[in-house]
Amino acid sequence: MAEAPGSRTPRAPQAPLAPGHAGPALIAHGAGNSRELVREALSDQPDFLEVDLWVHHHRFEARHERAAYPLPLLVEKWYLRVVPRHPFSLHDLLIETGPAAGIFLDLKNGAEEAAALVRRSLDSAPGHPRVLASSQQWRLLRALRVTCPEVDCFYSIDVLPKLDLFLSIADRDAVPHGVSCEHSLLTRPLVERLHDRGFSVIAWTVDEPDRARELIAWGVDGITTRCVAEIRTALKLPRPVT
Repeated sequence: MAEAPGSRTPRAPQAPLAPGHAGPALIAHGAGNSRELVREALSDQPDFLEVDLWVHHHRFEARHERAAYPLPLLVEKWYLRVVPRHPFSLHDLLIETGPAAGIFLDLKNGAEEAAALVRRSLDSAPGHPRVLASSQQWRLLRALRVTCPEVDCFYSIDVLPKLDLFLSIADRDAVPHGVSCEHSLLTRPLVERLHDRGFSVIAWTVDEPDRARELIAWGVDGITTRCVAEIRTALKLPRPVT
């Protein structure tokens, strides 16, 4: 991960993801994948609801599971379930959430079509909350940057080679606001290095308070967790201003 002297392009520091309070933004993992999950998660007052979005038949489907199409089944490691008749969509999520929390998109596929669907969904929900987006498909994020310039884009990183690739090209890439990174890849020097280069850092998925405390001490900007209330209580983090 060595850099050539003088290869870096300075960037201005990014604005806080949760400007209404001190500390990192808390992102409720998978909480935007159904109407029921949204309502349950909002009681914990997360800063953002994460939603997993798949493009299928020219529309978004909010779900964590992979589909077994043409069979009407959704597959997760430990279970199967039937595809719902009316899949929850990004438009549904924006309307259901209103101003109560921001939305963090985890875009799974679709490239330019996904970017166009995000644009259509945002336009269909005037006054929608702040929206961030992440994807492991960097081509998709480049298309999104064009169609939805108001959406901050995060490169999703789950393995070390992708992190090395990001660091090698990031200074020549105007797309990323930051990285959404598997937390075990992060170290204090790496977080400092990313901040020094003007990138925000989101850590996922962090459910243990001790690990969250360590990441906060390193200065991460956001934490994706299944345990919003528990993390906030254990670390004495403030609730968002509503």
